[in-house]
Amino acid sequence: MRNLSVPYWLIAALIAFFFVNLGGYLLFDHDEGAFSEATRGMFERGDFITTYLNDRVRFDKPILIYWLQGASMALFGTEVWAFRLPSALAGLSWSLAIFFFTRRYLDQSTAIAAALIAAAALGINMIAHVATADALLNALLAASLLCIYRYSTDPSNRLLAIIYALMALGVLTKGPVAVAIPLLVAAIFFLWSGKKDALLQALFYFPGWLLFLAIAAPWYVLEYLAQGQDFIDGFILKHNVSRFNNAMEGHDGGPLFYVVLLPFILAPFGALLLRIVPSIRTIRSTAEQPDLLNRYLWIWFLVVLTLFSLASTKLPHYILYGVTPLVILMARYRTWLSSRWFSLLFPSLFFALMVAFPLLIPTITASLTNPIEIAAAQRAAEYINQDFAIIAALAWLVALALILWRRLSPWAALILVGGIQTLFVWFVFVPAISEAQQRPVWDAAQFAKQLNEPVITQSIDMPSFNVYLGTWTERRSLQPGEVGYGREDRVKSIPHYDVLFQSGPIVIIRRTDGSQTESPQESSSHEQ
Repeated sequence: MRNLSVPYWLIAALIAFFFVNLGGYLLFDHDEGAFSEATRGMFERGDFITTYLNDRVRFDKPILIYWLQGASMALFGTEVWAFRLPSALAGLSWSLAIFFFTRRYLDQSTAIAAALIAAAALGINMIAHVATADALLNALLAASLLCIYRYSTDPSNRLLAIIYALMALGVLTKGPVAVAIPLLVAAIFFLWSGKKDALLQALFYFPGWLLFLAIAAPWYVLEYLAQGQDFIDGFILKHNVSRFNNAMEGHDGGPLFYVVLLPFILAPFGALLLRIVPSIRTIRSTAEQPDLLNRYLWIWFLVVLTLFSLASTKLPHYILYGVTPLVILMARYRTWLSSRWFSLLFPSLFFALMVAFPLLIPTITASLTNPIEIAAAQRAAEYINQDFAIIAALAWLVALALILWRRLSPWAALILVGGIQTLFVWFVFVPAISEAQQRPVWDAAQFAKQLNEPVITQSIDMPSFNVYLGTWTERRSLQPGEVGYGREDRVKSIPHYDVLFQSGPIVIIRRTDGSQTESPQESSSHEQ
C-alpha cells in the first residue's frame, strides 16, 4: 500500500498558512456577503435546495458550497470564520493533493516544496481565505486532473469512478467548467501521447457516468422543478454561457491579461515561475521517451490559459484553475532559480506597493464615483497610514534579508518570504481594507438589532448586513413608520424621513408622514 503519511511539521505549516487569522476581518461584500447570507438564509427559510438573497433567487452558483458552509454554520454559528472554514479546508486539501501526487511521481523533497509553494502563493492563499465557491472548485478540479494523469499511468475502474465522482462534485460547486476542463485536457494529452484506447475506455465507462449523474443530477432536477425556466435562464445562460461570450459586470481584459497577472497571482514566486518556462520544451516527442508528466502539466496550464484568455469575462481567480501544474513544475525545477537579485524582484514590487499605498489613497479616491467606494477610500486613510507603511517596510527588509542569506537557497527563501507575505496580508493589509469598507455595515446591523423591528432594504446591495442582523430584509419602497437600511445618497429620494443612525455612507432611517418640519439633513442622527 502506498505510504500516505505526511511529515507532522508540514501539516502544521500548511494549517498555519491556510487558517491564519481566518476570523480577523469582516465579510467582504459582495461575494463573501452574498455566499454567507444565502447560506444563512437557507436555515431561516427551511429551504436547502434554492438559495436566496433577500427576496430574490440567487442562481450564481450550484448548491455544494452552501451545504458545506451550512454544515459549518450549524456547528459553529454565524461567526465569519465559520463561513470561510470550507474554503480553508479546501485550500489545505488542495495543497495535500499536490503533495501526494508529486511524491508519487517525483520525490518527497519536491513534494514538500510543491505543497509549501501552493500554500504560500498569494492567489491560492487568498482564495482559501474567502467564503466563496472558488477554493472548493479549485481543490476538486486539481484532484480530478491529478487523478486523470494517474489513470494514464495506471488505469483502473476504481480510479475512473473517483474521477467521475470528483467531476460531479465540481459540477455541484460551479457547473459545467468542472467537466469541460478535465475532458479537454485529457483529450489533448491522451491523443498526443498515443493513448487513444485508454481515453475511449474512460469516456465510455458507463458506470462512471451513472455515478456522476447520481451525485450531480438530483439537485439540478429539484432546482429545475422548483424554479423552471428561470433556473435555465439564470444559471445556465446568464452565469455560464454569457460569462464566456460577454464581459459581465465590467470584468474584461486583453488577451495577455492572465500572462501579465500570473507572476503576481503566484507571488512571491514570480522569478521562479519565469525561470521554469523553458521546461515547456520537454513536452515535445524526441528520439527518447518524452517527459509525459511535463507534457501533461503544460497541457493543463495552457488549456486553462487559452480558454480563459478567449473568454470575455476575465476575473483574476479564473487562472487559478491552471496554477496547480505550475506549482508542481516550480517545485520540480526549483534549483533553476539561482539568482538572488532576480528572486528579489517580485517581493520588492509587492512590498514597495504596500509602502507607497498610503500615498496612493488620495489618487484612488479622486478616481472613484461610487459613494460607498469613496467613503471606504476616505476611511482607509485612517488605517493605511504611516504605521502601515512602516510595518510594510520592515516586512520588506526581512524579505530582503531572507533572500540574500546565503545559507538558504533562493527557492527556500521565497517560501519563507511567502510566510512573511501571508502574515502581512492577513494581519495588516486585509484587516485595514475590511475596517474601511465593511465596518459601517457591521455598525449599522448592530444598531438595527437594538430596534427590534423589521428593516427594509433601500437600493443597496451589501448582503453582509443581513448576516450580522440575523435575518433577511425585504427590498421595497419604505412606508411611513417603517425602518430602512440604505446608502445616504440613495435614500434622499424618500420624501420624509429621520436618520436614526449613520456610519460613513450607510444609514438607518425611519420614514415619517411629513408632519415634521425638519429636513432629513436636520433630523437627529448617530454618527460613527
